[in-house]
Amino acid sequence: MDWTYRIVDHGQHFALHEVCLDESGRPEEWVARAIDFAVDRDCGPDGLIASLEEALAAARSSPLLVLREGRLEPA
Repeated sequence: MDWTYRIVDHGQHFALHEVCLDESGRPEEWVARAIDFAVDRDCGPDGLIASLEEALAAARSSPLLVLREGRLEPA
């Protein structure tokens, strides 16, 4: 299982979420609360920027997911 960032269509809005994909690449688990970015103080601003860049790269390269009846599905 791999955790990644994905854009989710909630119907009224889009949000970025952490999503765990199964071996076939389908969403298996997800964090229902949209992601916010914070890092420990020892990571500093560079750590925060690295997290943002990782999320942006994943969002750009991954297909949109749609929330339907509490489950994530490919668009």
